[in-house]
Amino acid sequence: MIELLVVIAIVSILAAILFPVFAQVREKARATACLSNEKQLGLAILQYCQDSDEQYPNGIEKTRATRIWQGEGWAGQCLPYYRSLTLTSCPTDPTQAASPTEVKVSYGYNINYVEPFEPYAGDNDYVSGQHDSAVVAPSKTVLLFEVSRVSVNLRAPQEGAQSAALLGRNFSASGNGLDNRLYAQTDATTSVLDQYATGYLGGRAPFDPQATQFTSATGRHHDGSNFLMCDGHAKWMRGASVSSGLDALRPECAQDNVPAAPNCGGKFQAAGTSALSSPLTATFSTR
Repeated sequence: MIELLVVIAIVSILAAILFPVFAQVREKARATACLSNEKQLGLAILQYCQDSDEQYPNGIEKTRATRIWQGEGWAGQCLPYYRSLTLTSCPTDPTQAASPTEVKVSYGYNINYVEPFEPYAGDNDYVSGQHDSAVVAPSKTVLLFEVSRVSVNLRAPQEGAQSAALLGRNFSASGNGLDNRLYAQTDATTSVLDQYATGYLGGRAPFDPQATQFTSATGRHHDGSNFLMCDGHAKWMRGASVSSGLDALRPECAQDNVPAAPNCGGKFQAAGTSALSSPLTATFSTR
């Protein structure tokens, strides 16, 4: 009996040691699968770009009056270039599809790759994707990032195409880390559910006290998350190393123009690509 108790105690100790290790190994495998998915989506976006006069996806082509923002609908727009709906899902993303026709879309699109809604043109606003040549430093500029609680019917014509009945629909997300939510849904009663899974992004506190635009202070995978860069390579980074915000006015501009530099504007801007320095190594700014 004593020997049996000793064996049980030893097995219990080993289990307590090894189970967390097994969990970490499993999560590492999921993070690798997620990274691979992001890489494949990046190739699809670059193929779309090549077939569209070197312009990046612009999402749903619709007026501002319907509250459809730049970049929403990018995943459905690029679907012909990747086909497999499983590529949009990170294995670690706990999101449940809202209906049998929808799939979770675990990645968001950098809204800065789409021309802004300025100057306004009433109900005929139209935005186009930025030209490939406009991106100053592709290896430093975020193209896709991780999100949560977004599910979409990618095969529906409303995803990535014009429609007169868009209100209340779900769309693949866009954003640049600034707003208190992602641009992913037009239903005001549920839009707060859409969240960044990047962890708090570099140099910024959450916009709201409860930090409802983030799933947590740290990222989805081992205190970080996967990011796809504009040149097509994907890598794991901590959110704190990525500068979020609107396009910088110049590559030399620091985030929010701190420290101040001439002709760099200020609040809400990401760091320019040539202004990146430790701890910031990547940016949402295309300049």
